[in-house]
Amino acid sequence: MASDKELENLINEAICSICLEFYTEPVMIDCGHSFCRICILSYWDKNSESISCPKCREVFPQRNVRLNRFAANMVESVRKLSSKPKETSSLRCEQHDEKLKLFCDNDKTAICVVCAVSHEHKDHKISPLKDVAEIYKVKAAARGNRTPPPLMKGKLQTALDILNKQVDEISNSQSHQQANIAELRKQADAMRKNIESEFAKMRQYLRDEEKILMGKIKKKEDSILQQLEENLKAASAERALLNERIVDVQQRMTMKDAEILKDIKLFLDGTERAKIKPTDSSFRLNLYDPIGPLQYIVWKRMLKVINPVPALLTLNPQTAHPRLLLSDEDTQVRRGEWKKVPEFPERFNFLLSVLATQGFNTGRHYWEIDVGNNTAWDVGVAKASVARKAIPENGVWAVGLWDQEYTAFTNPRTVLHLGGMVPKQVGVYLDYEEGQVSFYNAISMAHIYTFMENFAETVYPYFSTESRTDPLKLVTLQL
Repeated sequence: MASDKELENLINEAICSICLEFYTEPVMIDCGHSFCRICILSYWDKNSESISCPKCREVFPQRNVRLNRFAANMVESVRKLSSKPKETSSLRCEQHDEKLKLFCDNDKTAICVVCAVSHEHKDHKISPLKDVAEIYKVKAAARGNRTPPPLMKGKLQTALDILNKQVDEISNSQSHQQANIAELRKQADAMRKNIESEFAKMRQYLRDEEKILMGKIKKKEDSILQQLEENLKAASAERALLNERIVDVQQRMTMKDAEILKDIKLFLDGTERAKIKPTDSSFRLNLYDPIGPLQYIVWKRMLKVINPVPALLTLNPQTAHPRLLLSDEDTQVRRGEWKKVPEFPERFNFLLSVLATQGFNTGRHYWEIDVGNNTAWDVGVAKASVARKAIPENGVWAVGLWDQEYTAFTNPRTVLHLGGMVPKQVGVYLDYEEGQVSFYNAISMAHIYTFMENFAETVYPYFSTESRTDPLKLVTLQL
């Protein structure tokens, strides 16, 4: 029986070097090399400048091919050999050409009997190949039992189970990522629609305002035009009358002396009495009187379409820590000395914190806090049931500045890298239904941080400070 190496060499001899497939209608050219008929003829057609061999590059004066029967018979023989079942080389020792019947546990490989007595495997643990193979396959746990025995997993089956488990985990991960992709696209689509809707409202408002202002301009233009046209008619009538007087004077000047001076006083007196003054048309053509500073006025009027309208907040004294001082009608807070106050259940007595009087359990809301030069503060929102007598483990969504570091109120705190963006005023945006609390530099409206949460109860604006000199100030937005 031909060895695998010999079979491989035969296969290589039966393959056309142009198409790399078994010869189809093999032909021999003048140099002795063989090719498929269609392959060599196509090669020569593409290289019409010269007739040469693709292998040895020998050039011929003309095309000349003849059938290679030997190559054709060899291809048929190789096809038959390659189609017969053969013993794989892995069942025989490459070194001794003996069957592999043993297993070396030290090297974890199959060996032959010659290998087993060699110096290389002298002190190794050798076992029958069949016995070791059973360990790696699924086998029965016991025999002779009347009930069917459970199956014990071999090493290969265990490895297969591990691989299948990993495949399942990857499949689950893929499903999870596909769900994430779908959710991301859904959220992005919802955000796009929301942005389009908000800008559509503003564009519609601006179009309506433009229409109103254009109407005002048209109304005033028509009023001024009417006055101008009336003045123009009056001026035309006055000019016609003057032209008549001019004609009378010119005719008098062409008369004889006696006729010129006849009733001259009466004539001139009539002309003087009919003296016409031009209609006064010098009035201000100012179309901007009813409009004023256009962009500023429109911006002020846009409050009716802004959502959310900046919230008007006040601080709730009953929630304030005993060390906190509220001022300016409960719109400012700073640290002071400990004072005796009523012990309300809602009062903070661990953190120097205070809540706003106003709470929210629906809708979208926005407010701003002037932090100024305060170096120890937190602002955000807190749920109604937040811990007041201890450090809250949850229920506070805030950002702040402590120990010269901006952080988010997480557990542990998350450091915020704001670069050179030092906020002097902080804007807080709450979307209750979406579970979103976002923070912004209220001067530039640059985003600082966002919490996402499923709110289940009322939340209140939250403030905390340890500064004695620079209070936190609720900003009343004057738009």
